[in-house]
Amino acid sequence: MKTNTPMKTKITSLITAGILGTSLASQAAVTALTLIDDDFSSSTAVVDARFNKGDIDTDSWRGNGDWSISGGALTSAGTAGQSTHLINSVSSTATYLDKVTLSFDYSVGAGSTLYFYSTLFTGEAADSMAGRTSKTDGTYWANDFNNQWGTAPFVGFAGPEYNLSGGGVGGSNTANAVTSFVGGTSGTFSQTYDISGFGGGDFSIADVSNVLAVFTVNAGAAGDGAISIDNFNMTAVPEPSSTALLGLGGLALMLRRKRS
Repeated sequence: MKTNTPMKTKITSLITAGILGTSLASQAAVTALTLIDDDFSSSTAVVDARFNKGDIDTDSWRGNGDWSISGGALTSAGTAGQSTHLINSVSSTATYLDKVTLSFDYSVGAGSTLYFYSTLFTGEAADSMAGRTSKTDGTYWANDFNNQWGTAPFVGFAGPEYNLSGGGVGGSNTANAVTSFVGGTSGTFSQTYDISGFGGGDFSIADVSNVLAVFTVNAGAAGDGAISIDNFNMTAVPEPSSTALLGLGGLALMLRRKRS
């Protein structure tokens, strides 16, 4: 015989569901780690020949004079074919964060090709890092950031480095770009990269000390190939949380018991 569930029990169930739902939402919010988030509303791309340790975490994209912040976007006239960089430090012990999501809006003028690179560093930067910020034809000076480059002032990071695309060491050539876009295209790029296999496996954001983001251009048409980039974001994320799944299962079981 079917019986009506008392109103008090229904209210208790709703409150329980609300509490657990809030808990799961809070968990989802804290399990991701923002590495870079820039809408270019206030940052400044600085003209400078080299990138020093003191430039890390300044939220300034440093690079060739062809690049600047204009109209709330990172822009390049697309005439010099050079690059701009940002390096942020990473401090996390979250071994479950073994993927990185990347997204940004882009517009590439006719005649240019836009390349994006990203490197994850596993050791601290030397005080006299002095990494070169620009090269030509869509490439950049990866060697200046590598710990094997040599002695000061060309000393980079103390540990191995890994290209976000595939985990290879270094990667300053256009073939090693994480992604690229030909002239006459625009849109939003969004992709998630699995870093768990880097360095022989069991790699996570807990192994990363700094993240390097590089935009560079292979310009072929002076005056036509202007570049615009906006809403840039890199975030370390986990697999769908097992705890969250268990929580949802527990919630369903509790509600079922309340209804019986």
